[in-house]
Amino acid sequence: MPGDALRTFVFFLLLWAVSFLLHWLIVRRNRWFVPYALTVGYIAVLDTFLPYSGNGAILRLVALGFFAFVWFQGEELQAKAPSFRIGKWRAAALFIPAVALAVGYAGPKLPPQWPDPVAFIRSYHAQPEETNDDSPSPGVAKVGYGQNDSRLGGPFIADDTVVFIAKDQGRHYWRVETKDIYTGKGWEAFQSEQVQSFGNGELIRYEWWSDKVKTVEQTAEITRQDQAFHLVYPLGLQQVQTSDHIVYRMHMATEKIYTSDQNANALPIRQYMLTYMEPDFPIEALRAAPPVQNPPFLKRYTQLPETLPQRVRELAKQITDGKETVYDKVKAIEQYFHLNGYTYETTDVAVPGPDQDYVDQFLFETKQGYCDNFSTSMAVLVRTLGIPARWVKGYTSGRLVGEQDGQSVYEVRNNDAHSWVEVYFEGIGWVPFEPTQGFVNPYAFSLAASNPEEPEPQLQPEERETPRVPLDQLLEQPSTAQGEHWWEKLADVWSWKMGLTALVVLAVLGGAAYATRRKWWPRFTLFRFRRRKLDGAAWLISAYGALLRHLQDYGLKRRPHETLRQYAAEVDRLFETDEMNRLTKLYERAVYGTGIKEANVREAVELWENLIKRTIS
Repeated sequence: MPGDALRTFVFFLLLWAVSFLLHWLIVRRNRWFVPYALTVGYIAVLDTFLPYSGNGAILRLVALGFFAFVWFQGEELQAKAPSFRIGKWRAAALFIPAVALAVGYAGPKLPPQWPDPVAFIRSYHAQPEETNDDSPSPGVAKVGYGQNDSRLGGPFIADDTVVFIAKDQGRHYWRVETKDIYTGKGWEAFQSEQVQSFGNGELIRYEWWSDKVKTVEQTAEITRQDQAFHLVYPLGLQQVQTSDHIVYRMHMATEKIYTSDQNANALPIRQYMLTYMEPDFPIEALRAAPPVQNPPFLKRYTQLPETLPQRVRELAKQITDGKETVYDKVKAIEQYFHLNGYTYETTDVAVPGPDQDYVDQFLFETKQGYCDNFSTSMAVLVRTLGIPARWVKGYTSGRLVGEQDGQSVYEVRNNDAHSWVEVYFEGIGWVPFEPTQGFVNPYAFSLAASNPEEPEPQLQPEERETPRVPLDQLLEQPSTAQGEHWWEKLADVWSWKMGLTALVVLAVLGGAAYATRRKWWPRFTLFRFRRRKLDGAAWLISAYGALLRHLQDYGLKRRPHETLRQYAAEVDRLFETDEMNRLTKLYERAVYGTGIKEANVREAVELWENLIKRTIS
């Protein structure tokens, strides 16, 4: 038997076995709670340890659990008391949890108040700087900052664990380190022993850019939520201050800043203040930058493996064809990823084989991945043109959670771990670029004010820089692409959650109305027939038919062979009266006789109303 057919047969065999077991437990033995608890546990495990989100499944399971409890409890009550009205009890028992579920699902909810225990369990035995990052392993990894980047690729699991909280005046990326040796599978750090040490409040003797870059001094406060032995810091760092006696050691090869004591022993840091210069890169100066002429510098930052496929170099030339300046070539490569069908993906991400290049696989085969794929590919493409570039790791600005002391407060999580590219421009310095699909470069690039005596040059569409508009202004501006039809405006307000809540509420109200119909329907019938303007015989014929239907619904069913007078006798016997018999005789006179008098009509109305009211009481 072929392998595929055998697997299919075994799958259906297991499916039959599970169905038989569930039928035996639930239907035969009324033991529904065991499979229910196993299902809840299964969904909880998937939601905790895999990318699967069990929010909707858990909601359905809770609703199903309430329904199963009410159903089987009702069966037991009816078995003990056969006269027990099971329908009303079930309707009432399901009403309250249905409303509670609908309101709870649609209403506002607080974010998780406790940190994720899974991340803590996994990292409990791991030492700082020695998490599962030291040795790359195939399979699904957890998102976050890691030290070993020698083998990139593969999917990862999202992790909402908060790494640090930042109070800042600006919005930018947080750097940790840079790497500049591309191996074809990932990145490795340049081997150098050069270290610059500085203490609390000391200015860092490091020139980030030339005086062509305009800067504004800013401050930030970092509060780590984990045990860390290195800094996260913004581009343009000037000094660090903390209450502890810490020595900061910047490894010049990677620009990673470690924290230690006076004897160079690693020392964790919890909270510190940063002073940095926020840059505004001049586009005209970047366009005017000449090619770098320093051979050792070029050799280091344009290094590529000999195994790099030739089609990668050809693609870089194709992208930059017609571009004259270094800046225009770099921008063309950056924009290439946003305009040519590359997609951001975290789960379905390939790992290069033994003979595959990481960048080549992404550029020509998969065309989907996350920041590592985009940033590495851009750095390699830029290097093939002889332009110095390096790979930078760190975090995005994180999630804005509030304001304090005039500064914005951001939560930066493992999910915010990120990588991007820095390109060196002669006479200016290292400049960041953002090729990843769905991300925007947070740094400012500006054109110099034009000289009023000189005509302003006309820029080509690809040369125009998108103006930096504050997010709150973007949110306030109405979209011109939105339709003006009333149903489209209604769809913006009437979200699917509100629709689901309304549907549940209507279903519950409808069920309650149906369960209590014997209380309100007779009154509605009285009201309806009192307002009817018919002659006596026509009114009596219509009202008598409505009474028969109402008595049937009340539980007094008329047998097929039973005449109206026999049925009337049974009704009178139940209510201990003769009103149904008298009304039936008047009905027969209206149908088969020559008509009824006005006095008979008044009598018929009184008899009919009395019988309707008896069903209510």
